[in-house]
Amino acid sequence: MFKWIANIVLDHQPTPERLAERALREARLELFRAEQRVHDALLYANYHRDRVRFLERVKDEGIERVADQGPARQSMLAELKPHPKLASGQ
Repeated sequence: MFKWIANIVLDHQPTPERLAERALREARLELFRAEQRVHDALLYANYHRDRVRFLERVKDEGIERVADQGPARQSMLAELKPHPKLASGQ
């Protein structure tokens, strides 16, 4: 019985390889989270950039002209850039 328990302990003992594997998983997760924060920050910045651009147009041209023209969808779509991983097909 004791030999069986000792074998289990030895089989699950943290070796440098196992510690590195666990650290690698944690590092990949942190990298993913950091990339997600960057992506979210870019979306947040683009939103506020568009909002400032809209408010500047309203201030310069007046709300009637801006509202009559409607959203400039083509220019907005042309400015959108796909994420590098999506563009490269990964």
